[in-house]
Amino acid sequence: MVYKKLFHKLFPLIIFINIIFNSNLTLAETRINQKNLSEVIFYGKLWAQYDVSDHSTSNNNKTSNIRDDEGMGRIGIKGKSFIKNGYALNYKIEYAIDIGDSWATSDSTNCNTDANGKAPCNTFVLKQGWLGFLTPFGQFKFGSLESPYKYLAKHDLFHDTITQARDARMISQGSMAHSSYWRESMLYELKLGDFSFAAIYGFGEDTSNNVTKQDTGIGIEYKNLFFPGLSITYARNQDNSVTGAGNQDYNEKYIITKNFNIEGNRRIRVWYMHEDIGLDGKMFTGGNSDGEADWYGIRYKSGSMELQYSYGDTDASQGASYDRDGYNIGMKYKLSKTSSIYLGHSSSDAGSGDGINEDIESTMIGLRYDF
Repeated sequence: MVYKKLFHKLFPLIIFINIIFNSNLTLAETRINQKNLSEVIFYGKLWAQYDVSDHSTSNNNKTSNIRDDEGMGRIGIKGKSFIKNGYALNYKIEYAIDIGDSWATSDSTNCNTDANGKAPCNTFVLKQGWLGFLTPFGQFKFGSLESPYKYLAKHDLFHDTITQARDARMISQGSMAHSSYWRESMLYELKLGDFSFAAIYGFGEDTSNNVTKQDTGIGIEYKNLFFPGLSITYARNQDNSVTGAGNQDYNEKYIITKNFNIEGNRRIRVWYMHEDIGLDGKMFTGGNSDGEADWYGIRYKSGSMELQYSYGDTDASQGASYDRDGYNIGMKYKLSKTSSIYLGHSSSDAGSGDGINEDIESTMIGLRYDF
């Protein structure tokens, strides 16, 4: 569409103009608190939820369970070791756990031992694990990392639950999109006031690493753009291993967000995201991974309660019969500073005449505890 092409061209110009005219920006890294020479933090989040769902897209058989599907629970340790003059080493080691079935892996995986006596499932699975170097000119991280495509403008209230938009096929998933982690990679991050830039590169040269080998990704975000609460985000991941005519080797997204503060400590967030997708074998199952997606959402927060509704519409390159549209709706209520209860429902409808895709649906209620 014309407005999408216009937005694509105007985005770099808008960012450049704001950087030039906002000369009072300062490096965030220079404000490192050096009162303590080092710090170590042990943290985690635990989930327990009951849900009824069908996310297979190959049948309409619904299953119910008490779980935190795919090891959404986390335990980890992070910290810093300050040097001087704004320099420091920092780190994070974070593992997935599942207190429901004890396996930190997808429920669709068969955890029985294979012919060699090995089980494909583990109680702990490394998610993030990196060692970083903080400088006055940005931060470097080395190890297993989230890409900027995943963590920038993460608006879904249910991003870590079974009704998240990516599992309902409203937005992209996969290692080149809103899921997974880049192993054997380096990430550079720079923050200048409201402006953020990040770039990631996959160094994995082993034959067993076919996910992030020589792959690249970037992310740009500018908050309070022209007006308070207005933000714009751009991210792109490119897969170096994709070859062949007709295959798009990248995912790309643009996001516009507006936050509104209302009397009585109430807040509203609205957003629009457009994705140009070439690397998602689950969203478009008609034989290729190409298409586009538009995602609209609104979140309302009042005191301890937060509500969300979002809607996604996809356009598959293979034709309308492979399109999909869906929504998620739900609520989170904070019981205390570290605990909350949540409930949600997601639904996604496959295009008419599609003999491969099926409609998918999930409903859940759960508890979360952070420490």
